[in-house]
Amino acid sequence: MPQPGGQFSIGTTVLHLVDVARPDPFRPERSRELMVSVFYPAAEIDKYPRSHYASTELIPALEKRFDVELPGLLTNSYSGAPALAGSAYPVVLFTPGAGVSRVISTGLAEDLASRGYVVVTIDHTYEPPVVEFPGGRLVRAAPIPAFDKETRHKFTDARMLDTQLVLNSLTALSRGENPDAEHRDLPAGLDRALDLDRIGMIGHSLGGFIAVESMHEDRRIDAAIDLDGQIGIDEDFGRAATEGVDRPVLVLRSQQIAEVGDAEPSLDAFWQHGTGWKRELTIQGSAHYDFTDMPALVPDATRPATKQYIGPIPAARATTLVRTYVAAMLDKFLRANPDTPLDHPPTAPELTQDR
Repeated sequence: MPQPGGQFSIGTTVLHLVDVARPDPFRPERSRELMVSVFYPAAEIDKYPRSHYASTELIPALEKRFDVELPGLLTNSYSGAPALAGSAYPVVLFTPGAGVSRVISTGLAEDLASRGYVVVTIDHTYEPPVVEFPGGRLVRAAPIPAFDKETRHKFTDARMLDTQLVLNSLTALSRGENPDAEHRDLPAGLDRALDLDRIGMIGHSLGGFIAVESMHEDRRIDAAIDLDGQIGIDEDFGRAATEGVDRPVLVLRSQQIAEVGDAEPSLDAFWQHGTGWKRELTIQGSAHYDFTDMPALVPDATRPATKQYIGPIPAARATTLVRTYVAAMLDKFLRANPDTPLDHPPTAPELTQDR
């Protein structure tokens, strides 16, 4: 995994969250349950093990999803390490693309944690190929006969309520409660590390829509970043597009998606109605999954087989640009940093500012 760019060591833990009052839309006989990973600035890392990128059960599902071979590897995070004391850190939620595991954006989460954020990545159960729950229980994707309008709404409605569950669980954690369903031990000081007065949300692809739409619906979210997603699904726009939002949004797009043009109608509507700060940038030479860990995990020699996912831009460069501008957005609006790359016209030759 590429090294994070910040000054802090990184701890990580997982939480099993259950919404006992909500039947799962894909399995109505069960309560809705999620697995999330938490990344945070850490102390005493030498006493704790490095975290694995994915379990041996999960790696085959990722390989099948993207038609690549993934090596077994360790992350830059340390499982269960205590949170670094002395400060509370802004909180950032991350929601992945449709049918994609939360682990595929571990690198971005680690980078932000190293810069002083608490990052929570979410698996939306029955969407990814497999979600691993405590005790090695594996929950696989629900069969979807057709991705029609009804199914799309099932996905998005579930994700919106999942976001509320995560925020409510973090609120309970900040009060000293343990939101984990099994009440497993939490890293020391994690409750005091959460600054829930400063919350951002990032989403990739479908997750980008959910991030912006969640900010429209929930005043707790102060800023949103849409990584290569529409503000709706096809002609079915979200309320953020039709009604606008009054808080800041960064749209960071790939050249691949910009050329396809599917996102343009919803983005046009959002620009027309949104009253908050907003910016749209495109990374030239990039494709849809250059916003995830895929460029770093797929060797250059195998890239022709994955060109529908990864663009010709060098992996290290794509990673640097995504991390730089995501961090700049959060620094600008969650930390009131008056001088970020977003405060100047882009100078990188791969970046164009569309609006």
